[in-house]
Amino acid sequence: MNNGKIRLVVFLSLFVLLVMSLIEKIVQPSYFIKSIIKLLVFSLAMFIYCIKYKENFFKLINLKKKGLSKGLILFMLFSYFVIIVGYLLLRNHIDLNGIRESLLNKEQLNKNNFIFIFSYIIFINSFLEESFFRGFIYNVFKKEGYEKIGVLFSALIFALYHIGIMDGWFNPFVMIVGVVGLFVTGIFLQDIVKREDNLLGSYLVHAIANLAINTIGTIMLFS
Repeated sequence: MNNGKIRLVVFLSLFVLLVMSLIEKIVQPSYFIKSIIKLLVFSLAMFIYCIKYKENFFKLINLKKKGLSKGLILFMLFSYFVIIVGYLLLRNHIDLNGIRESLLNKEQLNKNNFIFIFSYIIFINSFLEESFFRGFIYNVFKKEGYEKIGVLFSALIFALYHIGIMDGWFNPFVMIVGVVGLFVTGIFLQDIVKREDNLLGSYLVHAIANLAINTIGTIMLFS
């Protein structure tokens, strides 16, 4: 067991969390600039580890060329509709005007760029987050004999990371429920990786979830 690897992963995870929180709260660049920064920061953290310990990136994140189970494909479709229904049930508790204002002004989303931004969120952002949380963090903990701690730690960092994004969108109760939900979602996505033995499974589920969220965002922006 090499505790140095665990310490480095924890440090890099907290570093990413801190940098992205500062970017979200203080710098507040356009979504395009923030996406580039996120891509660089997340990638830098993972490649620092890979270079130091001479790890193959794709083996480290457990991304393989193999098929997915039929059950997972059906679940992906089911997840899309669950998120849409959840939005319809909770929309009276969500600050729709605040979210719309944030997307239009803070993120500088408009009719000319929303297709690009939403496509980025679905295909690239989903892969980046799954590589970092469910691939990089978890697999280092697992290889060092701390698999259960790795599941919980990656889910916690995943939930904390999204607090800055959601801040001000919901009332405190819904916010707490959302954070707990993100933590549970992190654990659930990790279980998909374990069952499929492939990061591709959680990536596609994450992408479908983002597709549903973007559907809701489109409705809020242009309805």
